[in-house]
Amino acid sequence: MTLRKAYELAGVTEPLALHHAYCELEQPLFKERTWDYDNPDQLHNRIKLEIEEENLDSLSEEERVWCREILWFWHHHAISCAVWKQNLEAGRFHAESALAYQEADHPNKITRLLFLLLNGSLGEAKQCADNIQDEVEGPTAQALVEWYENGEFFGSPR
Repeated sequence: MTLRKAYELAGVTEPLALHHAYCELEQPLFKERTWDYDNPDQLHNRIKLEIEEENLDSLSEEERVWCREILWFWHHHAISCAVWKQNLEAGRFHAESALAYQEADHPNKITRLLFLLLNGSLGEAKQCADNIQDEVEGPTAQALVEWYENGEFFGSPR
């Protein structure tokens, strides 16, 4: 069972602990901009691959929820990695994939905003950003739209 392999890689035995371990592994790399979806040696990528190989429908509800959360988070960060690499096609792919894994009631709204910007939907993106009231995500959303409008955001018209 590949989920068991993901647990082994993370050194945990339960779904929530897997999520926490995954976040602890990848957050420093993301903040340092060394997070790379193309690097097979990065442990978070190996965990993601094991989860991806699993038939999520065969898992318990708790396992399914946390595995989908990890897959959403991985693709959400892969969007930024694609932006760093100036790979618009990869950015669009990962934005679409992240949205597919993200639960409808998920609090993160930046994933959808990134999807809209990467696909050139500025009007919708502005509306989306204006609706984000969270004290952290709100300013981030406005900054992303501003960068796009100024041609500073990858994928924006230059």
